[in-house]
Amino acid sequence: MKSKKLISFFSILSFIVPFITITICYYILINNTSLNTFPFIDGRISISYLGRQDLTIEIFKTGMLLFVLISFFFYFYISNFFQKNKFENKLKIYGIIANFFLLIYIFTLGNNLEFYKILRKVGIVLYIITMYINHIYTIKLLKKNKKFRFNNLSLNILITIIIIMTGLIIVGSPWIISSFEYSDQMKNIVEWNYFLLMISFYMPVSLLFYKLGNFRQLQ
Repeated sequence: MKSKKLISFFSILSFIVPFITITICYYILINNTSLNTFPFIDGRISISYLGRQDLTIEIFKTGMLLFVLISFFFYFYISNFFQKNKFENKLKIYGIIANFFLLIYIFTLGNNLEFYKILRKVGIVLYIITMYINHIYTIKLLKKNKKFRFNNLSLNILITIIIIMTGLIIVGSPWIISSFEYSDQMKNIVEWNYFLLMISFYMPVSLLFYKLGNFRQLQ
């Protein structure tokens, strides 16, 4: 019972912490500069631009490092849950790999040397790919486990999120190729919406484990 509540707790934190971090940084930038943007639609700034400004970099890095820590706990507990239910999995390993790439991105953010720019780009691209794989793998494990069949709505929401993320990856993939001319605005729009979907994934997961805990209590 405790593990289900912990998974639900760390899952919802995996949405709340990065969302609040980005929101705070956004309002700091908007209120202290002449910039007027809603990047999910107009793509005038990137998440990296938002996070590396003098006014926001400390808050951004602190919030994202906290997110990394929470993510480690999330993958640890959800992996243990599946193992206890006789579903061998590699979520712990996949979680460590994904967060390693995110740490590369965080620690290189704000350094304008070409080497660090390349490292930052590699870090965020590999993080995007590994998190996409992690989310699909998590859905696969959830669908295999009969305990979650009582809540098809949450599972369908998770699948819908993955479908939209897939579309965004297809649209944004040319950005990886340096020689390909790709609009910065389009890249930023894809980036912002992908980020929102990536962290929104944790909300249905949190609800699934929360309801599972309550469902078991009622039996």
